[in-house]
Amino acid sequence: MMITVELLGVLRGRLGRDSIVKDVSGGMKLKELLKNLREEVPELKEAIEEDGSVTSSYVVFINGVDYYLLNGENYVLKDGDKVTLVPISHGG
Repeated sequence: MMITVELLGVLRGRLGRDSIVKDVSGGMKLKELLKNLREEVPELKEAIEEDGSVTSSYVVFINGVDYYLLNGENYVLKDGDKVTLVPISHGG
């Protein structure tokens, strides 16, 4: 089961790529995916907490929809899903 994790903003620059393709087992929740990604790619620590939750500096979209609207970190990933890590920018 393949999913794509799209990287935007500073993550794209730091990793030198715009996405990560992952083969995930059936029934994997978003939080498990994020935890695994953080362990495999330490540069993601600014976006993903050690326990797999999302830091306050990032928002996650699944197939273009805010993950909070899709059962949050408990969303069960499906083949072909696109998970996007979006940095939150503040300014004035």
